[in-house]
Amino acid sequence: MRNIIRVLLTLTLCSLFPLNAIAGTVLEDIRRTGILKAGVRQDAAPLGYLSPETGEWEGYCIQLMELLASRLTQQLQLNQPVQVQLLQSTLENRESIVADGTVHLECGPNTVTRTPPPGIVYSDRFIATGNHLLVAADNQTLINPDGAMENIIIGVLPNTLTQRFISSRYSLAQIVQYHGTSGRADAVRDVLNREINAFASDGLLLIGEVLRQADINPQDYAIIPQQPLTCEFYGMIVPEGDIAWLNTINSLILVEETLEILQSLYGRDSAYVVTTQAALEKCTR
Repeated sequence: MRNIIRVLLTLTLCSLFPLNAIAGTVLEDIRRTGILKAGVRQDAAPLGYLSPETGEWEGYCIQLMELLASRLTQQLQLNQPVQVQLLQSTLENRESIVADGTVHLECGPNTVTRTPPPGIVYSDRFIATGNHLLVAADNQTLINPDGAMENIIIGVLPNTLTQRFISSRYSLAQIVQYHGTSGRADAVRDVLNREINAFASDGLLLIGEVLRQADINPQDYAIIPQQPLTCEFYGMIVPEGDIAWLNTINSLILVEETLEILQSLYGRDSAYVVTTQAALEKCTR
């Protein structure tokens, strides 16, 4: 009888408290280990990428995770600074590595939606952005974002909000999908080689990719239109059910700091800053 009671009690606890809650919160784990485990992309400049010159992991998210670790050290009143442990995230695994506890959060081009996948939630927004089209410089007259774009060949990354938007907005266009971690780089090369007419993606990521490829000259391409076609906001991916961790991130990471970080990394007049300002003007006014 006692064994039956124990089983029933265990089942009741499991139904009331998810496994993540029983295992402890993220803040408790960071306090115990002194480590902040963060998923960051290696193919999404300027957020997270491998420098072609040094091979080092660089980008906005690297800087942001260091800032978060510093603020966590103060908030948790730790004697030793919190160390950042970076793990590579991808378009395919970014939600799962957070949901299964491999990382405490994921920083990348994650558009905040009202219905996130099971096991994760989004933090408050930390970057304003939106979709643009990358085109070859001498193809600009062929591409009219305000038109139907009939028979225009547009590249997209699969299973993204950009793909859904482009397929809906330009239903008469020919959509080509680019898969894998090299998809963005491959699409950019195909635009410049005239294999496709345009590549649709987030403006920041388009700029990041053309700048990452050192053999591409500014006069070779154009990013249109000046203001984004859509308004989107990026948020951190964090585990579902850990309210204390979500509130901590939301209190320590401020959208107002985005331009400051980008300016410190790339300069006030960089294309990253100009594009982000354009998105802020359209999407937050």
